[in-house]
Amino acid sequence: MPQTANRIFCSGPRAVFRQFLADDRGAITVDWVVLTATVVGIGIAVFTSVSAGLYTLGDDVGEHIADVEVRELGTVN
Repeated sequence: MPQTANRIFCSGPRAVFRQFLADDRGAITVDWVVLTATVVGIGIAVFTSVSAGLYTLGDDVGEHIADVEVRELGTVN
């Protein structure tokens, strides 16, 4: 006898809904989607919090480089 547990044999919308809630096929896909969304969210949060500091650091380095005086070769001061 073929297995009929995965087939839908219902007599109304309530039975369809109950069977939908009881079906666990695809649950691992949902877990991976939630896990991936969490990792992406954490990455965005880290980038957002660190980016302001990186821009400030870059500006400070640029100002320091701009203030450096370049001398000709062969001169000592």
